[in-house]
Amino acid sequence: MPLLVRQLSAVLDALPGPVRRKIVWCAVRLSQPRFLVSVCAVLRTADGRVLLFEHRFWEDGRWGVPSGHMLPGETPQAAAARELREESGLRSTDLRVIDVVGGQRHRVEIWLRGSIDIDEAPGQDVLQAREICRAALLPPEQAVRVARPGQARVLRAILAREEDGGSPRPGTPG
Repeated sequence: MPLLVRQLSAVLDALPGPVRRKIVWCAVRLSQPRFLVSVCAVLRTADGRVLLFEHRFWEDGRWGVPSGHMLPGETPQAAAARELREESGLRSTDLRVIDVVGGQRHRVEIWLRGSIDIDEAPGQDVLQAREICRAALLPPEQAVRVARPGQARVLRAILAREEDGGSPRPGTPG
């Protein structure tokens, strides 16, 4: 990681949580269109574990699925694949949209489902350290328990639909 990025990360880490969160969201809003479209990817291994990242700037539970903002003209699948590659160097397969969820004001989340062909979570040496602290492959019930509250609700609904034999389908989970 370049020295300037490490220094900026150290300064942000030293700030109180609410101040740090406001600075990060101001930077996001300045660099994004007025309406944000995010992608969230539920990525599972062959044995059913779910990939989660511990995000540096999230305050209300730091663990969540790989996610990020779509760029203009980008498809949800391309955005999810790009974010995963940028944050961890990993590639997924079979990405498909399964839900669209209204998030915070001026924001919508497009949820995707895909597969990831790994046996263990990537180490810190390959993670994008300015955003991601750690990665983990967790059984579904544990992933739901540790995920940030907003993501946990959606993740629980998606996983429950899959376990009930229902195919993942677009629509806001209950």
